[in-house]
Amino acid sequence: MVFWIIFNLTTGWSQQAIGPRIVIEEKNFDAKQIKEGKIIEHPFRVLNKGDRPLEIKRVRTG
Repeated sequence: MVFWIIFNLTTGWSQQAIGPRIVIEEKNFDAKQIKEGKIIEHPFRVLNKGDRPLEIKRVRTG
């Protein structure tokens, strides 16, 4: 019984994510119709839910 409890506790801990984990709450933004040449801005909140620092090395726009 004790072995079973210890085994379940250790396997549960080993399954937790180790390292950075990026979470973007809002992945898309629809700017609707805008006039040509007008500049629009919209912030996207990027969170690190991991246990290590998150490094963003490259960003591509779509």
